[in-house]
Amino acid sequence: MIPRADSDHPIDKIRFGLMVAIGGEDATETLEEIQRQEHVARRELEEVPQRAAARGEEFLKGSEEVRTELLSQLEAYLSWLESAREALEQHDTGRLMEIHEASQDILPGLNAALDAYARVFSTYGPYGSPPANMMFQIMAAINSGEQPKFTWGEYCEFYAKTYEEKAETVGEIELPGRTNYKKSCHTIIDLMDGWMKDVPESAEAAHETLVEIDLAARFAGLFEMEVSSAKAGPTGIPSTNVMLDYLNGYIADMIPAEVVASVMDDYADLMDRYAENFENSASRPTDSALVQEEIPRTLDALDEHFAVIEDMSESTGELSKEKAKEWMERLKSTAEPLEESAQVYATAAQHQHNIACPGCGRSNPPENRNCEACGEVLPRPEDTGALQSSTFSVLAGPTLEENQQMPMTENVARLFQACDDVNDGVITPQEFSAEVQRAALGLKEFAEELDGVAAIAMDEENFTPEQWETWQTHHMPYLEDIAATYVSGLKEAEEGLQSMEEFLSDPDDAHLVEGIRLVWQGLSAVHRGRLSMETYTKMLQDVVQESVDEGLISTEAEG
Repeated sequence: MIPRADSDHPIDKIRFGLMVAIGGEDATETLEEIQRQEHVARRELEEVPQRAAARGEEFLKGSEEVRTELLSQLEAYLSWLESAREALEQHDTGRLMEIHEASQDILPGLNAALDAYARVFSTYGPYGSPPANMMFQIMAAINSGEQPKFTWGEYCEFYAKTYEEKAETVGEIELPGRTNYKKSCHTIIDLMDGWMKDVPESAEAAHETLVEIDLAARFAGLFEMEVSSAKAGPTGIPSTNVMLDYLNGYIADMIPAEVVASVMDDYADLMDRYAENFENSASRPTDSALVQEEIPRTLDALDEHFAVIEDMSESTGELSKEKAKEWMERLKSTAEPLEESAQVYATAAQHQHNIACPGCGRSNPPENRNCEACGEVLPRPEDTGALQSSTFSVLAGPTLEENQQMPMTENVARLFQACDDVNDGVITPQEFSAEVQRAALGLKEFAEELDGVAAIAMDEENFTPEQWETWQTHHMPYLEDIAATYVSGLKEAEEGLQSMEEFLSDPDDAHLVEGIRLVWQGLSAVHRGRLSMETYTKMLQDVVQESVDEGLISTEAEG
């Protein structure tokens, strides 16, 4: 298998190297990395069928579909590597751009095929988890001469990095069981690191370590299953569903008491935070009579639920199946009124066109990305066309997220809120007109930004003759396409502002709805164009600076 880790993956290194080469810098290290990966890909294309045959007829038949897909992805990977090497050797910048874009499809397909085949491959063995079975089989293949010894280190490194990444992301998961999950991940990391240099001489010599790896991997896998199915349990509270599953696993003799005790501690901590967030939120004033009436019921329900949690915490050292069954029933019965309260808050928020916080239940204005009471990230409604927005002024507004989907920031939210307010009579037509004019000035700033980039990109004095020829031939067409997208987005956003202004002479809210749609679509196009343009701006700055450093152009030409 090809070892993988997101930031250190060879494809990521090669993709970065391609961009460096496109900018005119030395590509020697990238060529060396490509040649190494060509060797790995050819080796795997040869050895995957051999390893499958060594597992026997049953495995050959059971793995045929995923093995065929893996070989297909490896062939595509090898073809991409060969194309990248040829383009680098020929200094073909245009082809390098195409190869770099194609790389976005290579890694997901290859990873999916590797994962699917690894799952099937690792089910054949004496242990109950993929890592343990895989290491057992690789060890046997090395000791029998089927595999070279260096592959042992590759697999140890792969699993160590895989579980290191899992351990790093667990902090983002607000579910009980994450403490034990992190512990399991670190157990595997430590064991793989300790195994890195020497291959065990026999199955007997490796058995004790493999048992530890197997147990840790199975507990980690259990938590991952819980994360994926937490919302599908008997209650409407994902954390409670996970707690119930672990208790059920204990009753069925599938999960030891010490693991369940760790999950109980996590659950108590999570519910403590939930209660604290809710109480902070409940202390804030609200105009909703529905919310005011529901808060006392929620507090009573929390008290009943915490009585169960307290009983669980006090009885951790005396855990029994009878108590576990009792706790399961009490957790479900006390979670039901909490779920009903959550539905009440969601109804109140929907009625007010606001968003209910999943952490504390507070109703938030639609422009909020985080709860104003507890800071929890707010869910985004599926119908976000009239709610999302981005900043008109990149400098004045909040930071723009570096992705293709435009995030919501406060300046456009202010404009969209003004649309609601003028329609509801909260602000005067004159005040609304001022908000539209303010937005128009923001669009003008975007247009000026584009003009500034174009002025530098079109100035031949910023380049040596060779650089200018390459820039015109290979880069200018892409820049022109980006600029066209940018200008089209600005035009659409301007049409949206015009539609909003039509409301002043014809007070039909359809003008506002259409205006919001056009502004959002236009700014989304501007956002995508701007991200692409930033890449070329950086490349252009590097080219100009290189020419200045080498004395090929004067510093006066740089601006």
